[in-house]
Amino acid sequence: MVPKPDPQTVIITGGTGYVGQHIVAQLLHHGHNVVVIDVSPTQATEMIQLFNHPNLQCKIVDQLNQPHSIDFVLRKFPHASIFIASAAVVPRDDIVDFEREIIQMNHDILKCSLDSVKRYGSGVERVILTSSTAAYVAPDKAFAINVTYSDDDWNPLPYDAWKESVSSAYFVSKKFNEQMAWQFMKDEQPQFDLVTIAPAFCIGPAYFESQISIDNLPSSTSLVGDLLKLTKHDTVPSFAAGAVDVRDVAKAHVSVMKTPKASGQRILVEAYKFTNANAVNILKSHFPQLKDKLPDVEPISESKFVEPNLKRSKEILAFDKYYTLTDSVVDLARQLLKD
Repeated sequence: MVPKPDPQTVIITGGTGYVGQHIVAQLLHHGHNVVVIDVSPTQATEMIQLFNHPNLQCKIVDQLNQPHSIDFVLRKFPHASIFIASAAVVPRDDIVDFEREIIQMNHDILKCSLDSVKRYGSGVERVILTSSTAAYVAPDKAFAINVTYSDDDWNPLPYDAWKESVSSAYFVSKKFNEQMAWQFMKDEQPQFDLVTIAPAFCIGPAYFESQISIDNLPSSTSLVGDLLKLTKHDTVPSFAAGAVDVRDVAKAHVSVMKTPKASGQRILVEAYKFTNANAVNILKSHFPQLKDKLPDVEPISESKFVEPNLKRSKEILAFDKYYTLTDSVVDLARQLLKD
């Protein structure tokens, strides 16, 4: 039998979110103690009630983007050995000031977290940052199926590209935030090391079905919700991206907690290509009630897909298998269709 790892105390920001809940679930499954830092008492209370687990705690702070805001949590749990920085602002329709509300906010959240962990996280051995393929590639490669990139790349967008759109601002934010984190490690020489986990377009089921509906979905999963709303004579919108199941993203965070070769590494996680056309065909083939409801569209042949060079990342993660596009689409659709 493989020995079970010793339980650790893990502090995580962003733990009440779509990816964060899956990370928390896997941490609890592996026997770890989890402390979630959140700014919303309502979300924290709901999470505690839904998980109903003795090893889970939530601590509320007024804000994450101000110095010293999480100091008291780190002081309260000096034995915490892992800090997962997963909190981040993602594109939303109500964001007006792209630079202030996305780039500066994400910078401040991460910088303040790193400063606090250095100052008060005496037991923290590793910080795991949730990054994104947006730190590696610009939109032209992120939203494509036939381009090449690798897990050593950096997004080439200049800082001023944030002015173009909320999406561009997000790509700029992810690049410069991760670069800031690596520069922090070089300049500050903290007691912990750093690992970044960069998921591609994230899809798959919510951890708690009760929290979602076809009209209330986390940003990336809303694509499947929108496809389910189509009718026979609608045109399927064109969309494609490198993608990965949210459960594999969570698994990646947990798997690198004590992996020595992950130290100081940027790890990109992509498992397949998501296209609207292929997703519609998956939905029609797995749900009889959708066969005649959804539009007919020719699927994109996998022979047209170009896989990124993720040799280093995959060797570090050493997963036996990944969830497939079909797994991700069907499992999410089942939640939405209550099937």
